[in-house]
Amino acid sequence: MPSPTSRQRPRIALISLYALENNGIRYVATTLRLAGFPVTEIYFKDWSNNRFPWPREDEIASLLATLVERRIEVVGFSVRASAFHRIATTLTRRIHVELGLPVIWGGMHPTFLPERSIEQADYIALGEVEGSVVEFFDRWSQGDHPERTPGFWSRRGSEIIRNQIAAPPADLDSLPFRDFASAQDKVHIDGTRITQGDPYIHNPEYTLLASRGCPYWTCTYCSNTVTRPLYHKLARDWRIRSVENIVQELEQAKILNPRIKVVRFDDEVFPMRKAWLEELATAWPARVGLPFEVLVDPRLVREDRLLLMKQAGLRALCMGIQASERINHELYHRYTSDDQVRRAQGLFAKLGIRSSLQVIWDDPSSTEEDKDALFRLLMDLERPFELYLFGLTIYPRTHLARRLLREGRIGPQHVEGEGMHAFEQFRVDLDYPRPPTELRWLALLVLLNKPFVPRDLLWRLHADPGLKRNPKPLVLLAKAANLANFARVAMGLVLEGELSLLTVRRWLNLDSMVTM
Repeated sequence: MPSPTSRQRPRIALISLYALENNGIRYVATTLRLAGFPVTEIYFKDWSNNRFPWPREDEIASLLATLVERRIEVVGFSVRASAFHRIATTLTRRIHVELGLPVIWGGMHPTFLPERSIEQADYIALGEVEGSVVEFFDRWSQGDHPERTPGFWSRRGSEIIRNQIAAPPADLDSLPFRDFASAQDKVHIDGTRITQGDPYIHNPEYTLLASRGCPYWTCTYCSNTVTRPLYHKLARDWRIRSVENIVQELEQAKILNPRIKVVRFDDEVFPMRKAWLEELATAWPARVGLPFEVLVDPRLVREDRLLLMKQAGLRALCMGIQASERINHELYHRYTSDDQVRRAQGLFAKLGIRSSLQVIWDDPSSTEEDKDALFRLLMDLERPFELYLFGLTIYPRTHLARRLLREGRIGPQHVEGEGMHAFEQFRVDLDYPRPPTELRWLALLVLLNKPFVPRDLLWRLHADPGLKRNPKPLVLLAKAANLANFARVAMGLVLEGELSLLTVRRWLNLDSMVTM
């Protein structure tokens, strides 16, 4: 692709694939708008009950027509996971052939696999580019060579121009708040509908990040094992926004959307530094006054921190357990202990904080003994708690992917991108084809957190030799319990005013219900 020669600011489209919340798209779009670039955000489809249906021809036609109607000159795709690269490739080729427009890929997939991504796109952006994307398009506008910009690779025929990754923003407070206000510059394409305006602005749940990175970067399945070496000496491992900055964002968000009922922090690990929490406990109730939910690590859970968070407005939290202690230590290098998990869940129950515990399933190394140990740990925890079961997604070039490939436990087809696990079983459901032994364990896990299922019954089901040979009755019982729990959760959302059409579209599928 030859260098652009236009000396006018190009009209840019940034496309999010199957994610209305897409933070990457929103931050880059806002940064470019503030620099004077005309940007259209296109939210192309959305996920639905653990599924990412392939786009239909009429949806692709709607996307192409939107690009033409808005006279777009350059297209950017957020390829946030390798599972999306096939869809991004298909759409990129259609844009190249039918519209002749240059295409940029950004997100985790081109950051993980730049050599593969640049074969499809004209340019790729690696890592966090809020600090360099304006320079890239300034060069474009001035007829200069954008391929000189740090953090970007470019392709000219068979020649690949590679640059070093750009330093990510060190001060997160310096970033602008995501733009939810520019309704005329946003489009949602899903099915036969083309809707102008922000598709997420009226949602009763507001999501944001208080930090970037993670205080623990050893977990072998995590993207941090790929990105941390890229940022070596360029940025701190864990960057945290100030409380004042977060509160100001929520004050603005409440003006734009008075319907917000709850705030969800999507940090990999919510900041639990005491001085930071003390400030939050004062500022948040006084100026925001909304309940919030967070993700925590059992290694950071302390009663005094939880009390401060509850004073601020903490309503519920998620905590990763992931697997048995042996698998956590030996395979995932996640150095938590069962005692830390028991202690943390005990504190949640003591303080009346709703908890959802996350477990990773489908790893190729767990033995029957590991699964039994995980079951016994979960049975030992104080109720109540929700249980979220995730299928193991093996991201390319992570330590986990390299080890399992080296040891011959998986083939290349099991690594995300070659495989499509995230599309097939990101959240576990009991209708996905699995061996009977796996279905038995999953059914037991689905049942064990239900408050209406007695523990002594669970132990009898666990020991029943007939169910070990034929788990179908157990699976049917688990599905019924899951449906009852789903109804309970939905009723709670109705009573709290948090049930939205978006929630229904994403989660209501009685034929294939994810575990809860």
